[in-house]
Amino acid sequence: MKIDVYKFYKEKYNLEKLDIKISNKKIMFLIYDNKFSYLLDNKIIFENEKFDMLEKIKELNNKYKLEITNFYPVCFCLNTLVIALKTNILILNGESEKYQKLIQYHKENYSTLFVSSNIKQEIDMSLKYINRYKFHEKVLKKYILTEKRRRKKEFKELLYDILPYKESIIDVSCGDNSDIFLIAKKKKYKTIVGNDICLNYLNLNKQNNVIYTNDDVELNNVKQDSYDVSFCKNTLHHMNNITNINNMLDFLDKISKKIIIIEILNPKDYKGLPKILNKYLYTKFLKDVGNCYLNENQFINIINNKFKKHHIEYNTFTNILGTYKIAIITRKDDGNENRN
Repeated sequence: MKIDVYKFYKEKYNLEKLDIKISNKKIMFLIYDNKFSYLLDNKIIFENEKFDMLEKIKELNNKYKLEITNFYPVCFCLNTLVIALKTNILILNGESEKYQKLIQYHKENYSTLFVSSNIKQEIDMSLKYINRYKFHEKVLKKYILTEKRRRKKEFKELLYDILPYKESIIDVSCGDNSDIFLIAKKKKYKTIVGNDICLNYLNLNKQNNVIYTNDDVELNNVKQDSYDVSFCKNTLHHMNNITNINNMLDFLDKISKKIIIIEILNPKDYKGLPKILNKYLYTKFLKDVGNCYLNENQFINIINNKFKKHHIEYNTFTNILGTYKIAIITRKDDGNENRN
């Protein structure tokens, strides 16, 4: 499915308009490297057509040998949407004199997005060990950690039951998982968005009916109440500390009226396979950088303290990987929920 990217960002993001005459209703890419040198090339510009952002990035990678690692919207210049692309290739010709105002705006508002040590480590690990994740997805899950052992059918049935009949949903850290997308499609959601800080994960299991974004959940310009539902699975333990967790929960509360959080409880608190898999498969082999695991009491306390004015339901799901705690959080002013 081709997406009207221009319209999507216009509706969902607070992007400051800059009075720079570029073009009319087009999409342009501002490219920058690890040393924050900038290049804005008029050749890399597209008409306001419907296209797949991930496919467009793949096309640009092949054409210009950019090795793009991240993308996100910068602003609107009159009727042109500017999207920043971060590349691992050093840009030798430096900054464009013509667009100094745009480049300065980008430096002031967006340059800090990808320089925190935790996020940089996430991105570096995804680049370095992407083939291990592919092996995990195509071999280990298929033949060893099978859907039956992971109780995949029961998990999907649980997701189907807790997901309300609404119109829009975002998975704020989708990784290589597409479960919620398939269920949202069955429930005829009109807008389904998959977000992840690591571009490589977005390409692992891409769905045609999904719009993909590349935002940091703590630093973004998504508009208030952009989505009916926000979905967050196994993301809390990737935060640095409780402050970062609370920042992310604030973001979820800002952008959606209903929140579904699924988080695996600290595997170190359990004996047997969950503890072994976490230590050897996820930590040593896949290089998962998550280090903020919660136990059940910690999870419930954090949710209860953050969402005191919301209605909260809890559920538990267990499979070969461990025990998951589920929180379904709804604003009390959201009206009657139709769950089926």
